[in-house]
Order: sequence, then structure tokens, then C-alpha cells
Amino acid sequence: MAGDSYTQYGDGSIGNASHSGSGDIVAGGKYVGVTPPSASDLEKLIKEVQAMRQHLDEADRAEVDAAVEELQGNPPEARFRRILGTFSGIATLIGEAGVPVITAVKALLG
Repeated sequence: MAGDSYTQYGDGSIGNASHSGSGDIVAGGKYVGVTPPSASDLEKLIKEVQAMRQHLDEADRAEVDAAVEELQGNPPEARFRRILGTFSGIATLIGEAGVPVITAVKALLG
């Protein structure tokens, strides 16, 4: 609304917010409304992706390697889901050897 002002300060701006005006202040991280992936599920996915690499050509291997590196950098949720799509798409194309990757992606997506 017109005339509202918001001031946030502190690391992550969580817990230290003041608000004047109307409406709610909603705090949350990048996994608001969904469960963040567990470290063990991510580790399993990366392990399965690494095992799948031997069945890939050089171009797909490079794409998978770049996606794994990005995944380990804790990407935003939207990018995280696109990375999972990359893995599952490549896994689908290689057939039986990609099934463990697809299973790991499904576990992460719930």
C-alpha cells in the first residue's frame, strides 16, 4: 500500500525486521512451503550421477559435470529443480543405466 515502509537489518534479515503500515511480514528461505533436500539424498544423487557418467558421451559428461558442480554450490530452488531435470532427462535417454538417477531425483522431489 502507499505509505508503507519496511526496514530489515541483520544477517539474512530474519528476526530483525520492523514494519510500519499494513500487511504481514513473511520470513522464509528458498525452500518456503517445501521440505529442503536432505544431505544424504543429495549425496546419493551425486553418487548415482557419477556412476552414470561412464555411459555418456563427452558432451553429456561435460553437461553433467557442470550441473554437479552447480548443485554443490547450493543453487536457488528454481535452479535446483532445473538441474534435477537435466539429470533425469539424460538418465532417461540412456535407458536402464539411468534408472538409479531417476529414482534418486524422484526421492528428492518427494
